[in-house]
Amino acid sequence: MKKLTVFALSLLFAFPLFSQQLFFEAFSGYNLTAYDLEGFESQEGYIPLGFRIAGGFEHIQFGAEYHKDITHATFDQGDFRTEFTNEYYGGLIRANISSLPAYRFGLVLKAGAGLYNTSRQNYSLPSEEVLGEALEYDPQFGFNGGIGFSSPIHTIVHWEMGYMFHYVKYDALQAGAPGYSGFYHSFQAGFSINLVFGNVAKSCRAIIKTDRHGRRRTIR
Repeated sequence: MKKLTVFALSLLFAFPLFSQQLFFEAFSGYNLTAYDLEGFESQEGYIPLGFRIAGGFEHIQFGAEYHKDITHATFDQGDFRTEFTNEYYGGLIRANISSLPAYRFGLVLKAGAGLYNTSRQNYSLPSEEVLGEALEYDPQFGFNGGIGFSSPIHTIVHWEMGYMFHYVKYDALQAGAPGYSGFYHSFQAGFSINLVFGNVAKSCRAIIKTDRHGRRRTIR
């Protein structure tokens, strides 16, 4: 499974290098837990940091995504608290519904699949002393999808906003930790660079230069 995953991710990273349009994004945001686990049903927020690279056609690109927590989902349990640490890497498909995706406002649809890594650690309160070793769940294959929009700041530099839902289930551990559904909501914002090459670049330049009346277009 691990070898297959590495091979698939290698293809996803290699594909953008031979594309007519490349997309790079750095993003952060706010995640809310939706765990199906007794004692952890409350929605707790935390902040991720992530990166995406994709390439392909003008309106659809394929690529890879990585993100991890910079703060953590924390649940108070009376005299101790439990902290979850998450990391994800996987593939993605991105569609931008726009007349010129690299230069204009567009509706963005994203879907992905990959490996979710999670651990949980307990701390005593109020001393914040670490209680035992962290419980490491086996990496689990999960899915995500969402919707958002992309809008130009200056030509090919855009800002992006959107919503993603992540679906993943973890198996129980021999250490006694039960399995659970580690679903979560993600509200994201980021900056992207959209590069175009070949026939796509020529087409974009022609459209930007003149409209149907032969007048010059202005791209902000």
